[in-house]
Formats: sequence, C-alpha cells, structure tokens
Amino acid sequence: MIKRFLFYLMMLMLQFSVIILAIVLEDLSSEKMGVARYLLFKKQEFEASFFTPFLMNLYTSIFVIGTIICLSILMIKGKSRKIIISLLFAAIANLVGIIFIRSNWQLAAYHFFLIGIFIVIAFQYVGIVFSTLKRRPV
Repeated sequence: MIKRFLFYLMMLMLQFSVIILAIVLEDLSSEKMGVARYLLFKKQEFEASFFTPFLMNLYTSIFVIGTIICLSILMIKGKSRKIIISLLFAAIANLVGIIFIRSNWQLAAYHFFLIGIFIVIAFQYVGIVFSTLKRRPV
C-alpha cells in the first residue's frame, strides 16, 4: 500500500516538474538572452524533425484516440476512485494536448510544452496500466 502511494506520488511529482520546467524556460526566455537563443535554435531544430506538419497531425490523432480510449475505459471499468481519477486526468491531458497543438500559440518554449505534455500523458498511461493490473497469486 505504501509502495503504491510512493509510486503515484513520485509519478505526480515528475509530471508536474516537466510542465514547471517548460514554464520556467518560457519565463526565462524574456529575461535571459542565452535562453532565448537556445529556444530559437531548438525551435528550428524541432520543426525540422519532430514537429513537422504531418507529425503534428499524427500527434493530434493520437491524442484524440487516447481521449476516446480513456473515456471508454472510464465507462467500462470506472469502479474504483483511483482508476476514475487517473483516467480523467489522462483524458484531460490528452484534451490539453489537442488544444495546445491546434491553438499554435506564439510561445518561445512551445515545443518544450508539447514534449512535457507527451511525457505527462506517457506517465499517466503507465499509471493506468499499473492500477488496472491485478496481482495474480503464483
């Protein structure tokens, strides 16, 4: 019981730290020239590799499918409070990812926010898998 609580607490801290890191980079981009240059360099690098228009459409499709899957699992297996909270948080993170991709805000750390959202969703999916798996006696 305590191990699971510590596992969920650690995952929650990692998820929020990734988003906080992107917020700090965005804040420092207006104050520090080196951070602004780094973010501009990474923007050009990311747009040429990981965030091409085709891949952005693919990421949007993945987020939509993830939202549908989370909500359908919520309707089917939404019995325990822990699973309900995890699935709702994953669905909300997917929706935030869709909104973030489609809104195309002019942020200096835009790509770092997207990477942070991807990491948060990946951690949520791992948490959902671990919470839905039941221990079987050997």
